[in-house]
Amino acid sequence: MARVQPVDGLLPIIFALHVYKKTRETGLALLVIWMAWRLLVPLIERYANGGRRGPVLPHVALFLGLLLVNARPIALRDDVQGPTQFLLIALGFVIGTLLVPKTWRATMGWLALSTIPLVVLFIQEASASGYPFSLDSIATIYLSTMRGDGGISRFATLVMMLTISSWYFLLLSRSLLARSLGLTGVICGVILCAGSASRTALVAPPLSAALAWAALRLKGRSRKLQLQVGLLVATIPFLSGLWWFLLSPEAARNRISDFNRLAATRCWLGIMFSNKDRFIFGIGYGSDKPNQICRHIPDYRGELGTIGHAHNTLAHIGGQHGILGIIALLILVAMVLLGLRKQFAGVRGILPLGPRGTTWAEASLGINLALGLNAIATTIHIASHVNQVLIGLLAATALSSLPSAAVEGPNDPSPPSPAALPPAPGDGAP
Repeated sequence: MARVQPVDGLLPIIFALHVYKKTRETGLALLVIWMAWRLLVPLIERYANGGRRGPVLPHVALFLGLLLVNARPIALRDDVQGPTQFLLIALGFVIGTLLVPKTWRATMGWLALSTIPLVVLFIQEASASGYPFSLDSIATIYLSTMRGDGGISRFATLVMMLTISSWYFLLLSRSLLARSLGLTGVICGVILCAGSASRTALVAPPLSAALAWAALRLKGRSRKLQLQVGLLVATIPFLSGLWWFLLSPEAARNRISDFNRLAATRCWLGIMFSNKDRFIFGIGYGSDKPNQICRHIPDYRGELGTIGHAHNTLAHIGGQHGILGIIALLILVAMVLLGLRKQFAGVRGILPLGPRGTTWAEASLGINLALGLNAIATTIHIASHVNQVLIGLLAATALSSLPSAAVEGPNDPSPPSPAALPPAPGDGAP
């Protein structure tokens, strides 16, 4: 798989094209090509090496076939709110499980690189349109000239995922060039997150990274230190909430906005309990019926009857797909949690507190925590096919593993034994 890494060079192009409404279909067509390539190459390699048996080969072939059959609705967005969105999450997840450690690092490097052309595009639009070069201009430019991802929250979700990927590429990289790329990706990602005006996009990456760092670095240390850090972790969100809802100059506005979001979450989840069929199967795809049921809740513009989504992934899935949808979501979450647990157990000894103590277990935990925080605060999977693929791809980091020791330096001893690395696809890999 290492020799096909250059195909990931399509990713920055895909994101740049997708950010514009007029070119997003072209970006999605390239996304289909990228996914097909990622699925096709392991099939060819297995067949060429005589490995024609095993569970991975038919499964990858099946998903490749499903991708090709659905290429038109994906590229032309004919099924934005339909089952295609879940197929894309599954495709991203399958591709992620096929990535071996070196390929994962390279892919994250391309994700880090992707934030740079996005910043360049905003600078170009600001220069052409006369907008000031400020964070406040980013949302204005996006809504006036781009809108490829739909609403600004979908774009914020994209740059959040790119930012957390950039951070861990920075920590896991060895060379100065790679670390410079990772640092640049983080800086550009933070700028875009701040400019999107999304609290979740701005808070999720650093909070997730801090929680993952604490979980891995405190393992094996004194109970006193663990308790102190635990109290600190519990205090930070409490103080943040106190400021946001009571002490901030815009506390009253914040309360109204977030209470409306909670009301939308309760209303969408309550759809399940409106009759027996909806509890089992939900209300179905689309937002027209939920808008009618939840018409008393204003959206972010203050308009009634256009709430659009649940502001919570569990509630959104429950409202649209009932208890069966919730079970499906829990199956995916269970797979991720079991993978994270296995990675956590594989980290032995006490890790150093500095950045050189970063392990793959910490990276995958931080990435999945960021996805989880977004899923709690918004409806992370809707409207954007690019985001759907990235959600599945990044969630699959929980099913891969790197050596549990700290990241090696250029003068470190020989590489880890094969037993420390995950099995190749088809040899017992998930």
